[in-house]
Amino acid sequence: MPDITDVNTIVGPLPSAGADLSVEHLLELMAKHEIGRAFVCSTVGIRLSHQIGNAITRATCLDTPALLPAASLNPTHYFGDEHELHQLQEDGFRLIRFFPYSQGWPVNLTSVRALLQALRPLALPLMFQTRRMGDCTLLQSLLNDYPAAIILSEVDSSTLAEAIAVLKEQPNWYLETSHLLAPGAVRLVANHVGAERVLFGTAAPQRPIASVLRTLEFAELSTQELELILHRNAERIFSL
Repeated sequence: MPDITDVNTIVGPLPSAGADLSVEHLLELMAKHEIGRAFVCSTVGIRLSHQIGNAITRATCLDTPALLPAASLNPTHYFGDEHELHQLQEDGFRLIRFFPYSQGWPVNLTSVRALLQALRPLALPLMFQTRRMGDCTLLQSLLNDYPAAIILSEVDSSTLAEAIAVLKEQPNWYLETSHLLAPGAVRLVANHVGAERVLFGTAAPQRPIASVLRTLEFAELSTQELELILHRNAERIFSL
């Protein structure tokens, strides 16, 4: 199914990754697993400077049509420059990602609230790392009426019940699949909020694409549900 869209990939230098995070390796994996498009974010933006990282991401995607640009923003490096945010939209970024755990900042910072407020007029989809119980609930208090899609990343079996409860109250919120690898997890989400609330994400090349594909293969999903997760939901949310 060449239309598969991966909403969660990262590329660039990251010595601690223990994997080849080069663009070339990502493209090899995409070809191997018949993934047609992937949203990509630079590790430079995650670990060092989001301005430099986003410039790298944009240049990478301009050269590679199969890759779609996802910006990263670090609220501890944001000082109220709204022109910078509007420029992201003008430069073709379709998704903005936040990495509180990778970058070491708490979500309840006043600077986070200010940045999220400044992003509202752009109405770009946002993706947040959510690793601990309480993360989804806190994000709900910050983004209760955000005008575009919110994607919860890295939700696993320990935080799934909370995430599902939030999704039931937030019709424009979604889960990506990179950490939904426990038996029955994806089926549980589909049963409670529908397969239309799940997006295919792998965190490749740092994590194996095959693990997510195998999980979906054994999730007892209908053909229609599988198509929604693999590409149709992303096509709708990002107007692909």
